[in-house]
Amino acid sequence: MHYDDNKPKYIRYGIYVILIGLAFLLQCSSVAFPEIFGASPWLLLPVCVSIAMHEREIPAAIFGGFCGVLWDTVSATEGFNAIILMLLGAVCSILISHLMQNNIVTSLVLNAGSVIIYEVLYVIVNLVVAGAGNPFRQIFTFYLPSAVYTMIFVPIFYYVINKIFTRYKTE
Repeated sequence: MHYDDNKPKYIRYGIYVILIGLAFLLQCSSVAFPEIFGASPWLLLPVCVSIAMHEREIPAAIFGGFCGVLWDTVSATEGFNAIILMLLGAVCSILISHLMQNNIVTSLVLNAGSVIIYEVLYVIVNLVVAGAGNPFRQIFTFYLPSAVYTMIFVPIFYYVINKIFTRYKTE
């Protein structure tokens, strides 16, 4: 085995890291995307799921954990995003490799499911258990609009990551 055999994979991984960093900066920027009805997009979720749809389980979990760690640096929850996004990345990768086809419709389904799972777990862990306000009001005024806003970016990230994966495919 030659080390040059893995060169496209490492280039692909490097581009993924740059894309994750760019999505993180855009997600945290208050001027990149305007708030609509108080909602802002969660760009790291579709990036995580789209990468997981193209990679095997271990790299998908690692990139999901990386997305979550970045998100945790600006979040009030310590470790929550890293654990959830790592698990979502691994599960999405397993689903694609064993049960589903890799296409845009599946991407929309997996991203919608991931956003719903993330929201439900976040509300349970941080609002219900911590007792931080009325969770039902916050669900309808912030979390559902944020989910819809996030879903707008799914096709963009899917096609960008699909293009990167096909350009730097190792097999």
